[in-house]
Amino acid sequence: MDEAMFKKRSAKNTRRSSVHLNEERDMQRVDESVRQLVHEVIDGNMFKYAFQPIVDARTGEIYAYEALMRTNTQPMLSPLAVLKYATLDKKLYDIERATLNNVFAILKKKKDELEDKKIFINSIPGYHLDETDFAKLKRRYKDLFDRVVIEITEQTEMEDEGVAVLKRRSSDVGFEVAIDDFGSGYSNTSSLLRFLPHYVKIDRMLITGIHEDTKRQHFVKNIIDFAHDNGFMALAEGVETSEELT
Repeated sequence: MDEAMFKKRSAKNTRRSSVHLNEERDMQRVDESVRQLVHEVIDGNMFKYAFQPIVDARTGEIYAYEALMRTNTQPMLSPLAVLKYATLDKKLYDIERATLNNVFAILKKKKDELEDKKIFINSIPGYHLDETDFAKLKRRYKDLFDRVVIEITEQTEMEDEGVAVLKRRSSDVGFEVAIDDFGSGYSNTSSLLRFLPHYVKIDRMLITGIHEDTKRQHFVKNIIDFAHDNGFMALAEGVETSEELT
């Protein structure tokens, strides 16, 4: 290779390296800006909630609502982005505390509008409120706990101490418990036996296209039979077609 060709290729590689470096820096700036926005959302309690109906398949009537976390920002942050940076910066407890207080406040304000429907609230495993914060929540909303269902998503297995706290508080103040995303992660039969929940929410991964998959049909039927035999109510997530419903 002659010297001129070598210099030409070296210059080309240098430009490519410069472009890649600039792209990485741009990505880092974006990440840091999102991270800072997540901090502002959490510290300023800039959350809002969409109430998604849970429908009784037998009657078509609304049985309950699930409170889904959203952010009151422009642009709107996805819940996954919020949880990602909250995890990195050790702010998951702040989200847990804000979510419970916010949803209870909405329930109190819109008690008549929501009628007698249950409100499902997602909880973060391993980040249950400490005794001081839970006592404050109890004093403010003690008459509303029987309207609430705390959902536990077991992407990581909850420690026995956390299970004991959940059961004790459920018995004490009257909220119910649901296992979310059942059939994924650590959510299995042993989870049901540990938690003894009131509801089992079957993961949408098992529901989507279930009418075309006999193996999943048998698996879901077994979950439903187990739930009914043990006094749980089974709920299916993400039913979008009449075929999936039947």
